[in-house]
Amino acid sequence: MIQRIQSIFLLLVAVAMGAIVSSQIWVSATESKQAVLTAMQLTVTENGTVVETVNTLAIAVVAGLAGVVALASMFSFKNRMNQMKLNLVNSLLIFTVIGLNLYYGYMQGTDLMGGVQGQYKIGFFLPVFAILFNSLANRFIQKDEKKVKDSISGRLRD
Repeated sequence: MIQRIQSIFLLLVAVAMGAIVSSQIWVSATESKQAVLTAMQLTVTENGTVVETVNTLAIAVVAGLAGVVALASMFSFKNRMNQMKLNLVNSLLIFTVIGLNLYYGYMQGTDLMGGVQGQYKIGFFLPVFAILFNSLANRFIQKDEKKVKDSISGRLRD
């Protein structure tokens, strides 16, 4: 059912994954040079002029896919085993987003900035929250499944 607590957690996963697309993930700056990583691109500017742009659309695609899988899981409440499988796939997708964030921010961004380290912004931490919410949703789905199995086995004993 939609009003169950796991549905709220799955909705929060979808919101977190959607919010990544519109937020900054990583920023690095020196006196004349600045690099900004978003889910769409890594842009390096020097004195206000764009010097280099790297396409990071993979982050947006995988994050969007994770949001869609979370919504699909939320609406497949009649089949809890299917829900748990979808949440497992979603965990893998969210970890992929975290890996892509690290790759584009730490590896490529630092290289383009000449070794200058940057700061991770809210877009980097949103997938971490999504993993937490996904795990909590799975825990409550498992509790529901256990209640159903216990009630069925209780009926069989009577």
